[in-house]
Amino acid sequence: MPAAWRSVLMLAVLIAGLLAGTAPHARAATTQDTSVTSVTFRVLADTEGETLLVSGSAPQLGAWDPAKAVPLGTTASAYPHWAASVQLPVGTTVQYKYIKRSPTGTVTWESTPNRTLTVSPGVPGNDDRWNVSPVTATFHATATTSWGQNVYVTGNLPDLGSWDPAKALPLTTGSAAYPLWSGAHQLPPNTPVQYKYFKKNPDGTITWESGDNRTVVTPTTGALTLNDTWR
Repeated sequence: MPAAWRSVLMLAVLIAGLLAGTAPHARAATTQDTSVTSVTFRVLADTEGETLLVSGSAPQLGAWDPAKAVPLGTTASAYPHWAASVQLPVGTTVQYKYIKRSPTGTVTWESTPNRTLTVSPGVPGNDDRWNVSPVTATFHATATTSWGQNVYVTGNLPDLGSWDPAKALPLTTGSAAYPLWSGAHQLPPNTPVQYKYFKKNPDGTITWESGDNRTVVTPTTGALTLNDTWR
């Protein structure tokens, strides 16, 4: 093959390699990576030699197959609290339950109804209790904001971030709903709750609403809806 033709062929191979690096499938992989978030499952459970696992409707949780369930871990200082983090798709709603597995491999499911979780970035992990059905609390807050501001709610429970703004529950709004901001999370039943809203600015600084902490006691079963106005 003449030297000139060899040069043309090598140039064509080089260009093809560069184009392959920008192919649609490569960009899709990057987009997919940003569509998942880490969710921490926490449960308070006493055990007698068993280990704890979580299973659910999502493939990442084993699709209800105990053999593919996600094992939870604990330590001598953390027990009886068990936890594990799972990467789940943002925007999906999953159902899940906890399992106890004995040293001989026998599995025992919680007898309570399936738990539910809607996955969104920044949502604190669940703090569940073995065989205790949570209450779904929905927060509605009417609050006007400047461009780039967002509204959050936090409180005295780990489920609401334990007053840590970095672990607070983000609320969402839309063109049709604004200035109403909403968000839902599972809370323990029959439990006194203190909570408060705050606004987070684009630069990361926060502004708390005025007044004392808001208070409510969750019901023993069912759901809780809170309708508040920023103060």
